[in-house]
Amino acid sequence: MTMTAATIARLSPPARRGADAWNPNLDGHDGPLYLAIADSLATAISDGTLPAGTRLPTHRDLAVRLGVTIGTVTRAYAEAARRGLTDGTVGRGTFVRGRDPVLPGAGGLVGIDHEKPTGGSTVINLSVNRPAMGPQLEAMQASLAHLAHSSELSSVMGYQFPAGAPAHRAAGAAWLRRSGVEVTPDRVLVTAGCQNAQTIALMTVARPGDILLTEALAYPGLTSLARRLGLTLEPVAIDGDGMRADALDAACRGGGRRFVYLTPTIQNPTGVVMSGERRRAIAAVAERNDAFLIEDDVHGFLAPKQIPIAMLAPERTIFVTSVSKALMPGLRVGYMALPRRLVDAATETMRATTLMAPPLMAEIVARWIGDGTAERLTQWQVGESARRNEIAERLLGLATPAEGRVRSFHLWLPVENGRRAADVVDAARALGVHVAAAAAFQVGRGAAPEALRVSLSAAGDMAELGDGLARLAEALRFCPDEPALI
Repeated sequence: MTMTAATIARLSPPARRGADAWNPNLDGHDGPLYLAIADSLATAISDGTLPAGTRLPTHRDLAVRLGVTIGTVTRAYAEAARRGLTDGTVGRGTFVRGRDPVLPGAGGLVGIDHEKPTGGSTVINLSVNRPAMGPQLEAMQASLAHLAHSSELSSVMGYQFPAGAPAHRAAGAAWLRRSGVEVTPDRVLVTAGCQNAQTIALMTVARPGDILLTEALAYPGLTSLARRLGLTLEPVAIDGDGMRADALDAACRGGGRRFVYLTPTIQNPTGVVMSGERRRAIAAVAERNDAFLIEDDVHGFLAPKQIPIAMLAPERTIFVTSVSKALMPGLRVGYMALPRRLVDAATETMRATTLMAPPLMAEIVARWIGDGTAERLTQWQVGESARRNEIAERLLGLATPAEGRVRSFHLWLPVENGRRAADVVDAARALGVHVAAAAAFQVGRGAAPEALRVSLSAAGDMAELGDGLARLAEALRFCPDEPALI
């Protein structure tokens, strides 16, 4: 039976004396229970029933007393913290703050740096994986101004060959060389970003009804695309070194499973960088089973150079990447390195779907690659990522890269001590910060690991990132390390 706050109020025992015996007054509340509890707490603090320094009941004690789940109390306490009413300390409990509380409906929020919300909003979104912005805009302004007075402007404003202009394909070959892919320009296709490259690759080699094998946790944009193309997704087990070669081998032997999509370098969401030994094993499995690989390297520029699988199995691997993460998303320029036998088919797919990548953007990227601007902006992004990771390491107590973690745009944060990732996400949301649970990346059925993906590059600046991570750390402290009551 689902009980409202009013029903629980009628069934709850009378409040006892003492701070630990405080019972929320839920009379007249018909909305979510956690908000009713938080509102009651705000009233009790405001009227002096709960003075500053008062220790509140534990999550379990209050949950048992009210007949609700521990998760409901967790959300209520997190909401109280978001309003600046309480502080929580691991091992000690939750205490009323020594500041003037803010009641529901008040204009401002206090506590956790809400007095000066970034961009006029109290919500910090760390659930999206977008690059940080810095010197890119100045570089773009300069390039547009130069092109506006250039005699070459007209040549990049008309239709182009679907695979891209020769100069743009040559620039693509140079960009791919940064990733360790040695390929001639005639094997490069210029695309409208990596998502477009994924689409061209899948439409070129697979047909509706085919099975696409991918990591058990994978980028949702890819899985959504595969479903829309009529492909059947099948997860392949992963471990701390990425996709397992033995699991891929077993899946390929099942019959009809000849297409594999994987991200060996800074996998999304886990951040894993696959070892050279594992890459060679994956290539061997593909050769043995006549499987075709699509290798995504969109974040590869952030990691130490690795040997691409495309160089280990060049005739059965399509390598896709873009400049969106390294330079700026609005450029919408990506590159594909193709086996020679697939160049014509991929070009026809491009013609039939997108016609061509935006030639103006491809021209700007080609110029940046040629004059060193792309390298300068990429190195800025690498440094910015390192600086943001240092903030996360300090606020969340993370392992340093020397202990096995590669600094990238996102963190893979296991939720420990029996806690549920969904509860942490809810608690964080109540505190005004959004993060993604592992379940959002799950391919197929089965339980997702209890973990979060936290995007460090999504915050507008270091101050906003620090604020968001501090709120997340508080959400992690508020979530109980005990199973919720049913």
